[in-house]
Amino acid sequence: MDNRAFEEGNDMHGVLEHGDIVLADVALSADKEIAKTDTEVSAQPIGYQDQVSPDTFHELPNRPPDNQQDRKQLNAGSRFHVSTTSSGIELENLQPGWVEAENSIVSEKESQPDMIRKGIIATTHSQGQERNRKMSRDVIPSIEHYRSHPQVQTTVRRPTMHELCNQISEEVSLHEFDETLTNDDVKGNGEENVTESVKFGWIEGVLIRNMMSIWGVMLFLRLSWVVAQAGIGETLIIIAISTFITLVTALSMSAISTNGEIGGGGTYFVMSRVLGPEFGGSIGIIFAIANAMDCSLNVVGFAQAVQDMMMEYGGVILFDGASNDIRVIGTITMIFVCAICGLGSQYETKMKDIMFIIMLASLANFLAGSIMGPSSELEEARGFVGYSVHLLTENWEPAYSVTSGQIQNFISVFSVYFPASIGILAGANVSGDLKDPNTAIPKGTILAIIICSISYAGVAIICAATMARQATGNVMDLANGTHLNCSSSVNGTDCRSGLYYDYQAMSLVSAFAPLNYVGCIAATISSALSDFVSCPALLEVIAADKLYPYWMVGFWGKRSGTSNQPYRAFGFTFVLALAFVLIAELDMIALLISDFFLATFALMNFSTFHVSLVKPIGWRPTFKYYNTWLSLLTGILSIISMILISLPIAVITIAIVLFFYMVVLYRKPEVNWGSSTQAQTYRAALTSIQQLVHIEEHVKNYRPQILVLTGLPNTRPALVDFAYLICKNNSLMICGNIVEEKLKFETRSKLQQKAYRYLRFTNIKGFCAVADNSNLYTGVAAMLGLAGVGKVKPNILLMGYKNNWSTCDRTALDQYVLTIHTGFEMNVGVAILRLQEGLDCSQILADIDDLILNKFPKDKKQNYQSNEWSVTSNSFGNFSTDGDTTVTSVTMLNDESKVEETEESESPNDNEGRRTVVLGVTKSKKSKRSKKLAITYRDPEGNQLPKSVMNKIIVFQKKQKKDTIDIWWLSDDGGLTLLLPVIINSRSNWSETKLRIFCTASGVHELEKEQKGMAVLLSKFRIDYSDLVIISDVDEAPKKKTKKWFDDVIRPFLQPEPNGPQITEQQLEMFQYKTNRHLKLRELLLDHSSDSNLVVMTLPMPRSQSLCAPLYMAWLEALTANMPPFMLVRGNQTSVLTFYV
Repeated sequence: MDNRAFEEGNDMHGVLEHGDIVLADVALSADKEIAKTDTEVSAQPIGYQDQVSPDTFHELPNRPPDNQQDRKQLNAGSRFHVSTTSSGIELENLQPGWVEAENSIVSEKESQPDMIRKGIIATTHSQGQERNRKMSRDVIPSIEHYRSHPQVQTTVRRPTMHELCNQISEEVSLHEFDETLTNDDVKGNGEENVTESVKFGWIEGVLIRNMMSIWGVMLFLRLSWVVAQAGIGETLIIIAISTFITLVTALSMSAISTNGEIGGGGTYFVMSRVLGPEFGGSIGIIFAIANAMDCSLNVVGFAQAVQDMMMEYGGVILFDGASNDIRVIGTITMIFVCAICGLGSQYETKMKDIMFIIMLASLANFLAGSIMGPSSELEEARGFVGYSVHLLTENWEPAYSVTSGQIQNFISVFSVYFPASIGILAGANVSGDLKDPNTAIPKGTILAIIICSISYAGVAIICAATMARQATGNVMDLANGTHLNCSSSVNGTDCRSGLYYDYQAMSLVSAFAPLNYVGCIAATISSALSDFVSCPALLEVIAADKLYPYWMVGFWGKRSGTSNQPYRAFGFTFVLALAFVLIAELDMIALLISDFFLATFALMNFSTFHVSLVKPIGWRPTFKYYNTWLSLLTGILSIISMILISLPIAVITIAIVLFFYMVVLYRKPEVNWGSSTQAQTYRAALTSIQQLVHIEEHVKNYRPQILVLTGLPNTRPALVDFAYLICKNNSLMICGNIVEEKLKFETRSKLQQKAYRYLRFTNIKGFCAVADNSNLYTGVAAMLGLAGVGKVKPNILLMGYKNNWSTCDRTALDQYVLTIHTGFEMNVGVAILRLQEGLDCSQILADIDDLILNKFPKDKKQNYQSNEWSVTSNSFGNFSTDGDTTVTSVTMLNDESKVEETEESESPNDNEGRRTVVLGVTKSKKSKRSKKLAITYRDPEGNQLPKSVMNKIIVFQKKQKKDTIDIWWLSDDGGLTLLLPVIINSRSNWSETKLRIFCTASGVHELEKEQKGMAVLLSKFRIDYSDLVIISDVDEAPKKKTKKWFDDVIRPFLQPEPNGPQITEQQLEMFQYKTNRHLKLRELLLDHSSDSNLVVMTLPMPRSQSLCAPLYMAWLEALTANMPPFMLVRGNQTSVLTFYV
């Protein structure tokens, strides 16, 4: 077993930890021997020789080595002798190369694989302290304690609160420390196999990359055309608008990127961690596609430049000298770009550095050529006349013309130019390859935008001041002075040169034209390389987050090959970019990608606005030069620009974003990134709750907020379903779990997590609460008093009926009845649900948690998909095999293993004693819901339950037949007895049932009056019902048969006991009237409601203290025995219904 290696360094703060034991900054002295005590243990991998460790740790405040020789001895990797005593832990320096065994010294070579590798411990100096002062188990603050990224593996951790509060184990062994290390942690003689990827600084990684992406195809091939159409005035406005959008976006990105460490994925990583996985994932996909499209844009620009160069210097035509030539050259170029990027980012970066130098030389060549002026008559005939104030004045105003059959305007020209600004995210996209992305991204991005915007404006002004919009290009026209006269040629049939028509105007102005072609090629290729690298990087990071199905994104992000590269993502990018290259229309591609990048910029600015508006506690960016409202304005401006550029493309872009948003929203991936939307949700909820506190409750806004005593929700699914039937989309539901034993934090946390996993798996929106170290009624009192906040707190206590009340312990019975008292005393409504089979399914259902955590065997998985339900031959008549189906919500924990997630053991005799029941349901006809139910509910051996048992468990989930819900509204409790079944009847599964209402009258002569009055009341409450029955004989004596049945029920409680019978004759006489009334109600229930889907009746009130628990439970048994699902409910005498507007 491997030992834990100490962190090494000059100023080592080594931490040796495992379980409850942490040795932090242990001070050692190499020049002064530490006094030994009787109990010693050597620092071998076999542990501390089974010696008992001390109850407390002690510091060893020894001074550091005073001389260089001692320091060298420590740095050489000396092994230390460890002594455990009752007063502390001492370490003694041994000679290098040897360790002390029990009775001998063994060579380090023999025990090297088991030694503590790199055992260098920093020494500290603390004068005036005693040698054996007690050491705290606290550790000093360390950056390793705050790392939460799943890919960061660290052997250092902060001790838990449980470890600090409780005494540590008395056996300390190096074996224990070794268990947290894997075999890959240390190889050979302490040598680490670490492969570090190439990291770039802010200049090479961000500044140059962004400048090369911005200095792309638009600078060389379209800026002159923009000047011709919009004039220099509006061209500067277009550049200013683009710069404003990109600069504010860069400021927004800088603020977010300096608010914590940035992982791989750049823009996607930032927005997904701020806005959440839904928006982050959708914009990540959009941005990846946009990068592939931008790559194709630059490749088409490269192909067009090559085509023009071949025509200029050789008249070479491959096919047609137009689109087909561009497609062929573009395809070859795409293969070249894909090959370069497939070799690795370092080759792509080196190539960009070379091209950056070429770009600078090309721009200098252009500037020099503009100063030198035209070098031949041909250049002058083509419109290059040199610097001219008159020409600058003429080119100041816009002069929009027809291009490709479309009249141009400000918006169309802006859409063509804007892709020149989209390269600002090139550096952020490779954030995983940066040494310090938090500093590099803001500095490099902002500086690149400023430099490139100035250069674009400068090139535009030079073009406007040196070249005419139109020229014939004919030297003869130059001699006649008519080379600039194109007024008779509106469509350009005579003029083929000038800013309007010559996309290579920069080459014409340049001192050496071929260098400008090379610069254009360098710009386009470098931008294509950046975009091609960005798309696979984004796909890989999105796939790693598992937001989308594997076939949609995850398949493309998988690495493979000896170089461990995402070749599938490279292939996807290649195919996608090639598809746009085949369009071979530069302006069309520019129009398409403008909306994609504007959508990205809009969400980037909105994310900064949102997080700075919400201001979560963790929002502390080191970059302060941003503005909340400016980010919002830029986001709105980006959306407006999307719509103005092209409404159809804007709609398509938004539709794609919404599609991927809905995919993530539907899948609900298991991610928690602390997004600003979570902070906003908390803030909105807190504000709403605070506002509700100061608003008086009104009957029209009454909502049944239920505390349902379920224990672990998966053990009583029918009770949970029934409570959710009332609360769904309406109100609060809390599943209460009361545990008699005192729980540790870890155990309590596991119970709650297990409960929430079940609720989420079954799509039930509710909360869970655990009360430990309490009996039933004290736990309920605590929950009712403390659960919830403000007005959002339980006002109904829902319990399950105690089926084993006649056989259970008397204390448990008293607690159950006392719990009902507790609910009334705390002024909440009380409801009791009874199913004849019981509610506790823990004896017949397997633990669903194993299924949720995917920890059940594969052969069981296959069994779940079978069309035959294999069940045990045992009877499933009752849900609980021991007859105790009481819902007391008291979870007895003999040990913590009951809440641990464990896999089901497989036995060779699992199939013995089973029978097969064929349900006649074919696989093709099973709905997703039925499959989920079949998997959810199975017996402890992993077999699916019989259909009859399944129907009883999911009785409140099924679609109900056209039958009735019978409401026995016997007392005016505020209307809760009437309201709850009305809510149930409004649910889709129960909507076809009819309400029948039963009320009592004081006498026969009052029947008609009572019926009219009740009918008027129900009509004012706007309650639809099928029948209204007024019963007048409820006070008559019950039948003898009913009395005999009741006597049989209470007979065990009349037997004499040491403390007397549980039900005395005096109590029977005192409550004879109520007993007879309940028995008569039983007869009426059997006559009227025995076939109903659900019966709801007012709960008898246990008012008197002299009423014993057995007699009260006997009343409830008389009302509910042998009946359909039955709910006894009583409100808190406060109106919950009103007929006022």
